[in-house]
Amino acid sequence: MTFLQSEPGAEPIVVEGYFAASPERVFRAWTDPDAVRHWFGIKPNSLHSAEIDLRIGGAWRFLHSSDDVKTVGFEGEYQVIRPGERLVFSWRHVITHESGSREETPPSLVEIEFAPKGKGCMVRLVHSNIVRDDARKGVGGGWESSFGSLEAYLGKAG
Repeated sequence: MTFLQSEPGAEPIVVEGYFAASPERVFRAWTDPDAVRHWFGIKPNSLHSAEIDLRIGGAWRFLHSSDDVKTVGFEGEYQVIRPGERLVFSWRHVITHESGSREETPPSLVEIEFAPKGKGCMVRLVHSNIVRDDARKGVGGGWESSFGSLEAYLGKAG
């Protein structure tokens, strides 16, 4: 199944998918650190850690890789939280070097809608304000992979 609805590199990135789970359960998969670690990323179980402070203004941080020289991850802050309906947060790709210096992308915006459909849930994600075309292509591919992993996770999670 193809989840990416926008052309590669387009602004904004639009990703949509149907999941055989209630909107509340799909929302929890996005907001529970243990669940996120299982499905988020280019492949399942690719995160080292996930931290989530689920409140307006609360921070989230997903650590993708870490070695003696640097850590690579994603982070942002929650702007809208309506369980089972809507989730909006800022997004930055961050590299932190051993020295403590940081490289980060300008903040972009992720808006997710959860809507009941039959016995499951339609999810529509719009990721906007990504400055570089090449970055949008990578982010679109990442969301495509993540949605596929989320679909598999929700099928197994019970």
